[in-house]
Amino acid sequence: MSFSVFAALGNPGREYSATRHNAAWIVIDALADKAGAKWKEESRFPAAVAKVTLGGHSVQLIKPLSFMNDSGTPLASFLRFHRIELSELVVLHDDIAFEPGQLRLSLGGSAAGHNGVASCIRHLGDQFVRARLGIGPKKHPEQDLADHVLGRFPDADLTSLTQRIPDFTRSFETLLSQGLPAAQNLTNRKPPSP
Repeated sequence: MSFSVFAALGNPGREYSATRHNAAWIVIDALADKAGAKWKEESRFPAAVAKVTLGGHSVQLIKPLSFMNDSGTPLASFLRFHRIELSELVVLHDDIAFEPGQLRLSLGGSAAGHNGVASCIRHLGDQFVRARLGIGPKKHPEQDLADHVLGRFPDADLTSLTQRIPDFTRSFETLLSQGLPAAQNLTNRKPPSP
């Protein structure tokens, strides 16, 4: 199994840039920045696309610009246009089941209430690899989930996420060079205590 596309789910617009729901964009922007890659908007999808080399492998990074709840539409168009198989896709998205700074890699499964993932499954099927980035659970049970995920990252949580990006990069490089099981062995554990 080879991977050629890393897609990050999020919402376009400055007002969403540091929100929990855009955790995947924070990480993928860092990958592009490290590689010196420039984002190019492709209106036919619509999406922003950048090409990088990650661990010696050529990869296309993509950010759907259709808003989170319709992420699957531009991704499906992109894969069809470039004749890319679903098995080559890795989707990065936020996940309330894990604390900030945690990453879990998995294949298939349900959307678990995530509207962006649900859109991807609806338009693509469920057999793609997911890079689930922890954003932490709601602080209060009565809080609306949308308010939580669309809220801005507290500074400490944002730091926890950004400090782990080099570790995430190693996980993605392992995924590309050694496959999913090896990357899961490296990644699917709690980070060491500070």
